[in-house]
Amino acid sequence: MGARFILIFALFGLAYGIVLQRSGFCFSQAAFELFDLRSREAVNGVMVGLLLATVGFGAVTLVRQAAGLPVAPHLLLLPAGVGTLFGGALFGGGMTVAGMCAVGTLQRLGEGYGVAWVVFAGILAGAATYPFEPLFSRLVIPAAPMLSIGEGRSPFLGFLLTILALSILWLALLRKSRLSGGSGSARRPRLSSLAAPAVIGGAALGLLNTAQMAIAVPWTAGYPLAMIPSLVRSVPGVSVAAVAPPLALNAGLVLGAALSSLLQKEFRLTWPRSRRDLVVALLGGLLMGWGIRAAHACNIGGVFSAIPSLAVSGWVYLLGLLPGAWLGTKVVAKFR
Repeated sequence: MGARFILIFALFGLAYGIVLQRSGFCFSQAAFELFDLRSREAVNGVMVGLLLATVGFGAVTLVRQAAGLPVAPHLLLLPAGVGTLFGGALFGGGMTVAGMCAVGTLQRLGEGYGVAWVVFAGILAGAATYPFEPLFSRLVIPAAPMLSIGEGRSPFLGFLLTILALSILWLALLRKSRLSGGSGSARRPRLSSLAAPAVIGGAALGLLNTAQMAIAVPWTAGYPLAMIPSLVRSVPGVSVAAVAPPLALNAGLVLGAALSSLLQKEFRLTWPRSRRDLVVALLGGLLMGWGIRAAHACNIGGVFSAIPSLAVSGWVYLLGLLPGAWLGTKVVAKFR
């Protein structure tokens, strides 16, 4: 049963890797679109993915509830506190400095980008050297560490409120793009823009995440990577059995991206052009590793799966991620 479970996760990872490689869906690109670019394809992809996942998570949750089956194990509820906010900011800054998030790093490993290995090493180093444990372990909300929007009321209302909040956020982002000027597509968003590859990719990822949630648990990526140093050091409470399935998913994602890029003749072995690129990649990965440890998640578990799970932590993480990403884009622009 354990081996079958790991295989299922690996197959999901394979599908994620193919979708990511073919669509160009990228959280880091979405951050640059928000703060430095006038296009909105990646932003629209993220919002479509979040909305579809929320609808899907809601449908699965209500069906399970009606059937008298347990719901909580199939949702991703994480601690919500100052550590979540701080971790989101660290991760957002690292993501934009590195030019890739945790899943983007795995995708680019499969595509042959040597710089991704440097970012990957930075993530592991950040997770292994996390310096904020004494401070932020005490700042997570102690009374209710895993808050849910659906707590104490019908889950239906919680999902409805989340869909409404995401819709308002998306409309606000579209309005911001119109006010900022730029290309015609940015000033006047049309339905045809929803057919962009990144948007289709976001929709596919939202549906895949729903399917994974229905079978097991929602998608996580960065936190299993951050647990690798703990596994190596045999830290108490970190077991191979718990981490093996999501790590198998990550390995499947690398393989899926590699297969897709090879079939499309887009696989290229490359290496950073300068020492500066190496330092920037390592720094970005280090910040992401610290952020994952502080918030117990990367942008996938912390936002893309947490918000559809009705976790308050998802919105707290997002509140940290956005200013962190904004600062990261400004740093990148200054030294570009």
